[in-house]
Amino acid sequence: MSKVLITGITGFLGTQIAETLIDSGIGVIGLKRVNSNIWRCKEIETKVEWIDIKEGWQDTVSQLSPQSIIHCAWIGVSVKDRNDWQTQAKNILLLIDLLKICETCKIKKFIFMGSQAEYGYINGKISETEQATPSNAYGGIKLACMDILKTFSLSNNIDWIWLRLFSVFGEKEDTTWLIPSLIKAMQHQTEMGFTKGDQKYAYLYVKDFAEIIKTILTHKIDSGIYNVSSQDAVPLKTLIEFIKGKVNPSFKLNFGALPYRQHQSMHLEGDISKLISQIGMPRFTEFNLALQKTIEYYTLNYTNESL
Repeated sequence: MSKVLITGITGFLGTQIAETLIDSGIGVIGLKRVNSNIWRCKEIETKVEWIDIKEGWQDTVSQLSPQSIIHCAWIGVSVKDRNDWQTQAKNILLLIDLLKICETCKIKKFIFMGSQAEYGYINGKISETEQATPSNAYGGIKLACMDILKTFSLSNNIDWIWLRLFSVFGEKEDTTWLIPSLIKAMQHQTEMGFTKGDQKYAYLYVKDFAEIIKTILTHKIDSGIYNVSSQDAVPLKTLIEFIKGKVNPSFKLNFGALPYRQHQSMHLEGDISKLISQIGMPRFTEFNLALQKTIEYYTLNYTNESL
């Protein structure tokens, strides 16, 4: 059985990737902090080979001999940490540790979760040829990590796949993010203020995202940078109104009550032509169906204290 090391496995993206790979018969080694909450991984807890980040963890990974690495872990994802250079720079040290594992295990493929934030201000559908001009520490350190990974991989004959992720949503997302926080507000409040809601985002369902990662892992793909995005940019107002209709039709939406923030992106979408040329057209769940499944998950689980 082939094995892959997944960092950040207890997070929103890492968990879904792990579930998808395990269902396909791929062995998963999960790297986590000692105090990580693994509630998202309950369904696969006994199927993962767990490794805690503590003294000697690199040797333990090497003994399990993964052939590939999927790097989802990132320190400083929350908004308050996005421009904290000291916090963001810690991610370089983890990457260096993983590169040492690449040497000892003769890793063949390294998949890294980059971000659309590397592009900086975006207002439209953007391709990988666009100049990366990050506007904060988060995007800047991501970009620095890409250069490190690229240089190392070229010297060590490793396929390096850098994925610039756009908006991903679905079950088990952090409850502070947009969709789960909206659902919770509509369950417990009567109204809320918004911008006009004309912003358009290409929301990608997390289960579709995980299938894309599986395809990239299991198929030959040229090294390089790839956007990962849906192909359907949806106005924020449309999304909010759909959630209202399913959760609380009497909830009052005050569109226009809040101003757009400075340098607000009004259209955030990745051109995935390059990715399609390598793996074919991904399967995309119809947006309303995916959003309905997401709403059902949160409305059923908000009473669970572990969520």
